[in-house]
Amino acid sequence: MPLGETKWVAGGEAIVKVSEVLELFVRVSALFRARFQKPLWGKYPRYLEDPVDAIQIFLDGYAFERQGRNPSYSHAAVEAIQRAKDLSTKQNLPQRVWKEFYDFFDGKKLNKERNPIFHDTGSRHCVWCVMGSENMILSSKEAIARSQVKEAWERVKVIRGVGPKIASLFLRDVAVQFELRPGLDRWLLQPVDVWVRRGVFWLSGNEMKDDDIAKWLVTNCEEPELANQGIWYFGAQIAGSDFRLHKSIKDPDYARELFWEHIAGLKATVAAIERLYVPRR
Repeated sequence: MPLGETKWVAGGEAIVKVSEVLELFVRVSALFRARFQKPLWGKYPRYLEDPVDAIQIFLDGYAFERQGRNPSYSHAAVEAIQRAKDLSTKQNLPQRVWKEFYDFFDGKKLNKERNPIFHDTGSRHCVWCVMGSENMILSSKEAIARSQVKEAWERVKVIRGVGPKIASLFLRDVAVQFELRPGLDRWLLQPVDVWVRRGVFWLSGNEMKDDDIAKWLVTNCEEPELANQGIWYFGAQIAGSDFRLHKSIKDPDYARELFWEHIAGLKATVAAIERLYVPRR
């Protein structure tokens, strides 16, 4: 469907422009970046100079985002790096990080074959071995800027426990962080989760495979990475249910109502925070 073409939605209850709804999601992406991406990346301000900081962003926000994950793993991985940096030489950092991580959990229920920080001299699939001495974020940025998205995606996907969706999730946010718009394979910057899958189904009227959903976003939106972030945020944080997401796509006015209700809630939260006093040490 050409960008901006009108279409019937949900059996003809309303006519909406696909571009109008996608533009709303693009705007909503600003909330995703403010609440999730900026705080994550801001914790490691030297990520372009320090390859370890770059890896910490990856581990903290992306590497363990698979279904059924233990939510403690990302936090423990970052803590393990912090401890290991104080105890290790640069040469044995990967081994020390794994030992610290292992000790946090007493070695219980750790699936080494799916853990990106498990370093074994017989394998080349931990994050340390895949990236070598390169800065993970800087090298990904440069590859996307050269439109070598597929090469960057394939490389991240080699890391143990990292599948196609996680690779796309990480690279999407790299592209957004540096305002990159590659000319080739841009669809590989579109992670497809349940919210994106449902949103595109209701927008397009077609049930598609995940790869085709990613390509549909690139075809139908000038800023597909932002739309991707915005669909997830709107579904997970604003609508909160299939019913309300579906209704929002049928009726942009309803979507805007939900959006402003959400903003009112955020403002009330800020006001409550300003009344608190929790001293920093």
